[in-house]
Amino acid sequence: ALMDLIRECTTAMTYMILSVSALHAAYWLASSVGFLLIGCSSVLSVFSPSNQTVKSLQNDVEWAGESLGPALITFDFLWLSEDHITARILLIGSTFFVILSDWLSSDGLVIMSRCLAFSTLSCSLTVCAFAENAAGAVGSVALSLPLLVSPRSISGSLGSLMLPTEGLLSWILKVIMALGCWTTGKALNKYLNWAVLTQRLG
Repeated sequence: ALMDLIRECTTAMTYMILSVSALHAAYWLASSVGFLLIGCSSVLSVFSPSNQTVKSLQNDVEWAGESLGPALITFDFLWLSEDHITARILLIGSTFFVILSDWLSSDGLVIMSRCLAFSTLSCSLTVCAFAENAAGAVGSVALSLPLLVSPRSISGSLGSLMLPTEGLLSWILKVIMALGCWTTGKALNKYLNWAVLTQRLG
């Protein structure tokens, strides 16, 4: 009983750390929606409802946060770098992925999840490399880890998506995502200043 209590408290603590970090960073345009999605999904995940419908909704929101959150944050990096075409393609592609996920097989969902994570990560790393923004690179890697390390599997519908790894790995991923939200928020501020300076010099 004591071990179960410790496990529940640790899980709740990691979700709250991620939620606070994400909500604190939510002050940009598209990225604010991504941070809010990650933060709200973490808040909902603290609770353990017995109702299967509510639990299904929790899983949906958490999965959407892991999938759309990093893509929306990367959208702002691309937009600030004036690569509007790539930003729109990433946004449309990630949105369609979430909408069409019900029609994907389990293997297809894992493959597409990793493709989305790699696309999001490569876009943000490219922008951060040109801007010499190390914090943005580190934050982008941290936010993409859940889809890269343990993408969700599907068994019938979006509501049945569950994280295949639980316990210590799940907690570690949440803490890493929390650090990613914090560093990415700092990186967006630094990149905006860099973009403004570049425009003035140009």
